[in-house]
Amino acid sequence: MNTINLKKSTSLRLDKELYNYIEKLAKKENRSVNNFIETVLADATNFYEPNKETKKAIEDLQSERPNLKRYGTAKDLFIDLLAD
Repeated sequence: MNTINLKKSTSLRLDKELYNYIEKLAKKENRSVNNFIETVLADATNFYEPNKETKKAIEDLQSERPNLKRYGTAKDLFIDLLAD
């Protein structure tokens, strides 16, 4: 599977103590500071971008089965399942 992600280079100005704290947390998880910051930002902003393979699978499923019932939340799905 091809998992190449295009990256955008940027620079940040961080308080020295904050950077040291982030560096310490990253080392605890055996990760680079860059990877740690990227992951924290993605989690904090609920960012998720599926890869090409996943996008294709979603498109295929939606075109093959356009009339499937859709649910906004897992709770809605379970309520519907338990109703039968």
